[in-house]
Amino acid sequence: MNDLRFALRQLIKNPAFSAVAVITLALGIGANTAIFSIVNAVLLRPLPYPNADRIMVLNESANGQEFSVSLPNYQDWKRDNNVFKYLAVTRRESRNLSGIPGREAERIPCASVSEEFFKVIGLTPKLGRTFNEEEEKPGGPPAVVISDRLWQHAFARDASVLGQTIKLHNQGFTVVGVMPAEMNSPQDTDVWFPFARRTVSFWQDRTIHPMLFVWGRLKPGVTVDQARTEMKAIAARLANEYPATNAGASISITPLLESLIGKYRTNLAMLLGAVGLVLLIACANVANLFAARGAARAREFAIRAAVGATRRQIIRQLLVESFLIALLGGTLGLFIAAWVRDALVGLAPQGVSRFQDVSFDLPVLSFTFVIALVTTMLFGLWPAWQTSRGDVQVALQSGSHSSGISLAAKRTRDWLVISEIALTLTLLVAAALVLKSFSRMQSLQLGYEPRGLITARMELPFRVYSTREKMGTFTNLLLEKVGALPGVQSVGIGSNSPLMGGWQTGFYREGIPIPTPSQMPDANLEAIAGDYFATFKLPLLRGRTFNTGDTANSPRVIVIDQALAEQYFPGEDPLGKRLSVDVGNDNEGYAFAEIIGVVARMRFHAFDETAPVPVIYCSTAQAYRPSLGLFVRAGPGVKALDKPIRDIVKSIDPNQPVFDVRLMQERVEDTWGTQRLLTFLFSVFAGLALLLAMIGLYGLLAYTTLKRVREIGVRMALGARPAQIRALVLSHGMRLLLIGSGIGLLAAFALSRVLQSVLFEVKGIDPRIYLGVGLILFVATFLASWLPARRASRVDPMVSLRTE
Repeated sequence: MNDLRFALRQLIKNPAFSAVAVITLALGIGANTAIFSIVNAVLLRPLPYPNADRIMVLNESANGQEFSVSLPNYQDWKRDNNVFKYLAVTRRESRNLSGIPGREAERIPCASVSEEFFKVIGLTPKLGRTFNEEEEKPGGPPAVVISDRLWQHAFARDASVLGQTIKLHNQGFTVVGVMPAEMNSPQDTDVWFPFARRTVSFWQDRTIHPMLFVWGRLKPGVTVDQARTEMKAIAARLANEYPATNAGASISITPLLESLIGKYRTNLAMLLGAVGLVLLIACANVANLFAARGAARAREFAIRAAVGATRRQIIRQLLVESFLIALLGGTLGLFIAAWVRDALVGLAPQGVSRFQDVSFDLPVLSFTFVIALVTTMLFGLWPAWQTSRGDVQVALQSGSHSSGISLAAKRTRDWLVISEIALTLTLLVAAALVLKSFSRMQSLQLGYEPRGLITARMELPFRVYSTREKMGTFTNLLLEKVGALPGVQSVGIGSNSPLMGGWQTGFYREGIPIPTPSQMPDANLEAIAGDYFATFKLPLLRGRTFNTGDTANSPRVIVIDQALAEQYFPGEDPLGKRLSVDVGNDNEGYAFAEIIGVVARMRFHAFDETAPVPVIYCSTAQAYRPSLGLFVRAGPGVKALDKPIRDIVKSIDPNQPVFDVRLMQERVEDTWGTQRLLTFLFSVFAGLALLLAMIGLYGLLAYTTLKRVREIGVRMALGARPAQIRALVLSHGMRLLLIGSGIGLLAAFALSRVLQSVLFEVKGIDPRIYLGVGLILFVATFLASWLPARRASRVDPMVSLRTE
């Protein structure tokens, strides 16, 4: 306690020193705490399910790619495996919720789940029950289980919700249960149906992959590797039994948490490593501060030693002061981390709920406290050890300001600054690479113009719009009314448009042997209506687009994009040729369609789409697609069309909700989410590192200059000019820069290899970036060295010698 009280008095006595040390550490600890809070929320926090590490997600896989499961394959997996206690299949969709008094119709996420799904998850209902045997059968009573979230916002947590009837796609369903708040699988579902009610006969075809995904809970004692081995053996057996559909197919097994956040693991690990470097720089800075302060207090500690203080007591006293600084820095850092939390969440990728669950809970607070303890050792132990080793006789005989610097201490302080420069260069290179990658991403040619384009989505109930004719009546009226709005230039409808879908179909050319399903190429399938191509500003390269003559009763026609034309009709004119395509009409399957036009290519998926997936366009008049996207191009103020669009849809069908109304530019920017977060944080960390490193360099040179006042006075008395004195100090700083840059370059080369996996169209070794970073460091080093150099050149030799 005596040491603690004395340490407090020392910090209060030296407010400038204390403030600089505390703020320096607060920046480092705060940045680490903020990033760890994200890592904790996304990667470390377990799923809220019993024994969640036993829950697996299973997919079919081939050629390194994973895809949804065919129903017969799932049934074979369920029958033949011995490693899963429960195995269930799910299918996500969305439906329109209506029939609730006082509430307008709305779109909600739903899922059809097989009988063992809730057992796989391991949660029991908060109210009511899950499905019984009768409800699980085809044609059984229509029943649903709802989420706690839907119970809250649609029913105000009314316990009488059980037994109530709600309408989903205009069909009545009885609510039989409410799941607890922890239940949000698959992917934030609000309503669960029995899977047997959704199954259709043609799903029994192994070539059909109707977006089914399999979930399993491992038996006790079974490891993930054992499960993978057995399921691969089952896949091999199925490939032998059904070579036409299963040849080359395998089964992938991924833990549920890994399937949700696996792609973010590398990025967050890199951010945690980068912010760790910032903390090291901060610790090196404070270590130099404490070392300089310890040297200035050498006479004080010499007196303590002379009257009986042991080295252990002196070290303890200095470590207590270090811990106080670290504790204050950690407390302030926690406030800084909390302050920037909202900014980090706002920059996080959309659609990943775990990014939105960032909180400063016990693990985060514990991390902050541990960081404070670690930093105490990092920046406090060496200065304390150095100070305790001082020669008592020399310190007592010398003035505190005139005692020289030992060679070992000088080298150590130099190396601390060198390490700061090296780490700073590494972070600056990383930030520059990520920034250039983000710039390339923003300038990427998408093939369409997202600015000035507003989008909206609708799910037409299949019971109401059961035919293409009924759907056509709705879409034609919608196009007519929206097109008449003031300022609207063009309107189009699509079913699987850029950044809004993922439906693909197989196809093959007329005149070639029919390929097996595993050999059949895939294409994005887009059913369109209205001025779709004009709305996206997608040029027609040859042929024509769809017109009123293309009806359900006329020969089937399609438009293809340039990518498909180049890949499958090289050197040919594709017009008039025919492709066999499954456009998704129930019970129709594959049928030949004539190519009537070729349009330019659009990027339908994220920016990092590698091989161009070709696109086949068909008319909604010839393809039944109840899931629709509305696209409206208008001039300035396009965002204001949100309400008019909703009102028009409501006037056509009061029970038809509109959802996900957003600007197309916002959808594009969402695909940059991870890169935007990386760019922002790497830039902040690099800038912070540069600031701390330059402060450290300035502090070292200023302190060294102060300790060399007598030497400088002698030099000037013997005829040294001010320019020579400035060069003496500047050369010291530049020497540290040269050594630190050499070490930093090696570290930057190594880091660039790790970063290559997240860079877009940027090479890790970019000479211009390294040259630019070197120039920034040179300018910053020169500025940090100039002030001490100028102060040294103004030393009055008579005053300095007289003082000595």
